[in-house]
This record gives sequence, C-alpha cells and structure tokens, in this order.
Amino acid sequence: MVEAEKLWEKLKKLIRKSVEEVIFETFFQNVKAVNIVENTLFLSCNSKVIKKNVENYKAEMEEILELVTDEKMEIKIDVKKQKKEIKQPEMKIFPTKEMEKTKIQKEKPKNTGLNPKHRLDNFVVGENSRLAYNACLAVVNNPKPVYNPLFIFGSSGLGKTHLMQAVGNEILRKDPEKRVYYSTSEEFANEFFKVLNSGRIQNFRDIFRNLDVLLLDDIQFFEKVFGRGEGTVEEEFFHTFNKLQELGKQIIMISDKSPKEIKNLSKRLESRFLSGLTVEIQRPGFETRMMILKNIAKNQDIEIGDDILEYISDAVVSNVRELEGILTNLNARAKLLNEPITIEQVQEMLSHNIKRERSKITAQKVIEMISSHYGISVADMKSKKRQKKIVKSRQIAMFILKNNAELDLSLTAIGGLFGGKDHSTVISSIRKVEKSKKEDIVFKKEVEDLNRKIFKM
Repeated sequence: MVEAEKLWEKLKKLIRKSVEEVIFETFFQNVKAVNIVENTLFLSCNSKVIKKNVENYKAEMEEILELVTDEKMEIKIDVKKQKKEIKQPEMKIFPTKEMEKTKIQKEKPKNTGLNPKHRLDNFVVGENSRLAYNACLAVVNNPKPVYNPLFIFGSSGLGKTHLMQAVGNEILRKDPEKRVYYSTSEEFANEFFKVLNSGRIQNFRDIFRNLDVLLLDDIQFFEKVFGRGEGTVEEEFFHTFNKLQELGKQIIMISDKSPKEIKNLSKRLESRFLSGLTVEIQRPGFETRMMILKNIAKNQDIEIGDDILEYISDAVVSNVRELEGILTNLNARAKLLNEPITIEQVQEMLSHNIKRERSKITAQKVIEMISSHYGISVADMKSKKRQKKIVKSRQIAMFILKNNAELDLSLTAIGGLFGGKDHSTVISSIRKVEKSKKEDIVFKKEVEDLNRKIFKM
C-alpha cells in the first residue's frame, strides 16, 4: 500500500506536466492508490466520470511507469461503491405560499458575481461596439428575451465583460427580485466537478436552471473540457442551456472567438449558440480611443493634456485594457515622482511596449522557421505530443530561443510560447540539447547551422 502510494505520487508529478491544470486538479487529484499486484498498479476513485477522464491518459501513464520502474506495468482503475443511506420515512407536508417563497430564495445564488462598477452609463460606445451595446439595451428594456442567446465576441480587452455585467446590474436595478448570475465558463466547470465529486449535483442544477438571467464569460475556455461524452460539463451545460431557453430566460455569452471558431463544440451546441444574435465587438477607432482615454482620466482623476491623450490614442490601437494600463502607469509615476505627465514619458513607455511586442513576433518567427525546417506543424510543436521528431524540434526551438540575447526571453515566456509549458520543462529541454551537442558533432553542427540560418544578418 505504501509503495503504491509513493509510485502514484511520483507518477502524478510527472503526468501533471502534460495535462491541463483543471483536468489534473479535477480528476487526477481525486484518484487514490490501492495496491501493486504482479506489475499492476491498482487505483480507485468515486465516480465513472473521473475514471473515464483519467483513463484517457492510461497509455501515457503506463509509458511513464515503465521509464520510472524499468518494468512494463499496467494501470487499473476501479470505482468505489457508494454506501446507500437508509432513509427514514417522512411525513408529507403540503407546501404553503411562504414555504414556496423560501424554496425559491434558497435556490437563488448567494451572490450575483457582478461588479457594481460596471454600468451601461460608464461604458464608452463607439462604432466598434454600437451594435453590441444596442443589443444589450434591447435585452434590458424588454421584459421577455428578444435575442436569446445573445452571443458577443471579440479580442481580449475590448470591454465585453464590462458590457455584459452592466446588463446584469441594470436588470437587477429595475427588478431586485430577478435571479441574475454572472460566471466564467471555467468557474462553471470547476463548480460542476466539485459538486459531482461530492454528490451535490442537484444543488448545482437548482441554482443554474432556475435563473432568470445567466451571464457566461470566456466561453472559449470550454474548448479544454468539452468533447468528453456523457456525464461531463458539456452535457450539463447543454441541459442547463436548453432548460433556460425553454422557460424563456435570458442567456448572454461572451467569448474571444465566434461560435464557429470554438474547438470541441458539438453541432447541437453550435446551432443553439447561433440561434439568437451573434455580435462582434471590434477594435476601437481613433475617436473612440480618445473618448475611452478621457473617460479613464476623469474617473481616476488624472491630470493629463489632450495632446498627450491624442498621442497615446494614435500609437495604441490594440485594446481598451492596454489604454487603461498606460494611463494608470503614467499616473502612478507622476504621483510617486511628484512631476507632471510629459510627452517624453509617454514616448519612452510606448517604445518599451513596442520592443516587447517585436520580441514576441520574432520568437514566433523562430518557431515557424524551425517548424518548416523539420517538416512539423507549429500546432504539433506547441502540443503535448511526444513523438521523437516533434520532441526534438521543440527542444531545439526552446534552446535557440533562450540562447538569443536579442529576444531576452525568460523560461516562463518560452514555456508560454509552447502552449503554457512549465519552466522546468524548458530547462530540461535546453539541458538535453546542450548534452547532445557535446556528445554528437553532427547534431552540434545541425543546431548551429539552423541558428545561423534564423538569425542571419
């Protein structure tokens, strides 16, 4: 038993590097070692869902076990039988109006998840967001859903969350009894797994399926947990969505991607997402950026000239979040140094931002060139695939990126370029390339030639 536990802990540490954090915490952490019998590691868990998801990595785990133990080992996972509770007979009590009211109150979420600072009157409307804003106004001003679902998408930092939460706050201002709830899709998934493992799934359904308005953020996160069959987040979300839509309750969703771009989204869910109104928020134009900057400066009580705001508005075209970050940094510096904000300070700050952005682009080009050299797709290099050719190209790419002074990338930044690999994985890859270069002259020449080809003057 002790040996089985030690081996399982060692295996978990290694497998953690190759699975999503949410998958590891939800499934692998809820599996326990039972015993080792004749080269078989027996594990146990509390539900079929956990067993099914962990077994998706069975071949990979058995491969790791063979490397760790120098023996071919098998993994078997059993689901514990839950003890049935003996229920005492209960007296039937016919519900009164007061009891029904109490029941509804119990089903309401403890909190709405909304930030009261997000309001419709402090959302800056531009040509890039007018359609989305007008759709939200229609939702607020009509007692019955007019666009259901309302799906808003666009790049990060354009104010999608502000707008959606503003709708929730306005609905509650008009009718405080409305059951409105804001959640990210990651929070929805985590809560589902938590109640599933503790046997409180009905509580989860009582809350989500009795809402008047469901506001769901970062829908693109569902790519990580959808496509796993029955008894999963996708199945639960599908039935929650259907129930709310059938009851005529409002659903608003926002995402960095349009429904058609979200991976692992089943056809039945994609068709439901597209059954209402889908609206894109685009990057703000110059005039809108100026309005946003002036609004931020006013709200944060920042003393700054219009000429400087115009310069920032002209130079930064990406998103609202970056505009706010620049103003906040300039304001902090002005207060700490007790000096006014100048155009020179802005130019210096923006030049650093541009330099960092160029580094990102150059790093991406390095990956693309190595991908082309070895005939491997960039997607495979960034994936968790462990085929020898893919692993080799990935390790060489990490080595070249780290050893280029111009890029000046940290281990964490390099890991991020390869799908969020841990910094320890990057260190290990670099050391393996260094070792191979010392032991193999042909390999050393191959890496050096490739490096010269990429960074030729």
